[in-house]
Amino acid sequence: MNRKYLIILVLWLISGSTSLNAQDSLSVWKIEYQYLYKSSDTLIKQDAKFANIVTYGKATLYYTDSAYRLQYAADHWEIGDLTAPRRYSIYGNLAREGLSAAQQMPEVYELSNDDFPIILWANDYKMLKAEGNFEFMGMACNKLLFHPQKKLVDAVYEVYLSDNVPKSPWHPYTFMDQVPSGFLGLYKKNAANTLFEGIEAKEIKQINVPVDFFKVPPTMKIQRMIAPPKLNR
Repeated sequence: MNRKYLIILVLWLISGSTSLNAQDSLSVWKIEYQYLYKSSDTLIKQDAKFANIVTYGKATLYYTDSAYRLQYAADHWEIGDLTAPRRYSIYGNLAREGLSAAQQMPEVYELSNDDFPIILWANDYKMLKAEGNFEFMGMACNKLLFHPQKKLVDAVYEVYLSDNVPKSPWHPYTFMDQVPSGFLGLYKKNAANTLFEGIEAKEIKQINVPVDFFKVPPTMKIQRMIAPPKLNR
């Protein structure tokens, strides 16, 4: 009889420990992206607005439900949540605050996308076009992370494009030059319709991460976003 109760106690302890571990971690998708560039045309320049991907040559996206984390390096990443009004670009010990990816960018804000080169607002096309010849589209996997105006392109990983696509847009692709080395990404073509620049997902898998993985570490300094004064009001 004592042995029976001992077995029950052990099983209860194991189940309790398993439950505790489950609460201490989150199951998330992890997607490894690689930056690709190739062109013999010396007149074609790499896109300056693609700076973080170009600099590091890769990025890793983690997401679950509405939360995401885009990691460039151990000390440089972006975190956000579609249900929250703010997102953060983190570099070193500083977290710079920005509007959530789900928010429309108000005209009263004059904010640069330098810290958030991947995720853009729906009305960013006009702003970016004024800055130079740059076209970009939103992208997501399973959840709409990057663009509020959407058009479903790939039902498997759900790539979303803006309905207001520029004349020389980024396009979704599954394999770079038909080489079966990637799953999903964006690429850009030149005037000759030749692919020369893009990002490609090299690996997609599910992993467990700590529950605070999508939060700003408490030891970091937060640089708050300041709205300019509302004029003529």
